[in-house]
Amino acid sequence: MELCKEWMRYLGASDATVFATGDPRQACDLYSSDYLGWVDNNRGNVEVELVERAAAVVAADGRRGLVFAGHGVSPFARVRADELGIAIFRFDAHGGTLDGVNPRGRELLANAPTQQI
Repeated sequence: MELCKEWMRYLGASDATVFATGDPRQACDLYSSDYLGWVDNNRGNVEVELVERAAAVVAADGRRGLVFAGHGVSPFARVRADELGIAIFRFDAHGGTLDGVNPRGRELLANAPTQQI
């Protein structure tokens, strides 16, 4: 979770914070003044339900949604994220790498204020 917080900061969210109270998955795992973030480090693919839940929360909140996937992303979840404007990133916690999975994720990475993670 801390690593994903640092990646949010890399994307320009200097005030990124780990959600610390309640059930984070009901709201989000990470937040900043610009973004709400969800971290899925479970085995298997991120599925469409997480993307749709994130989209519903950010639609009501007004911030942009980010999903950090420790493993894969199902093709349907990727397409749905594109439709809903959710950025998806794949991360390797051991290697310290972050890649944009969909166009929104790649765009945010390409336009990050700093080019060092």
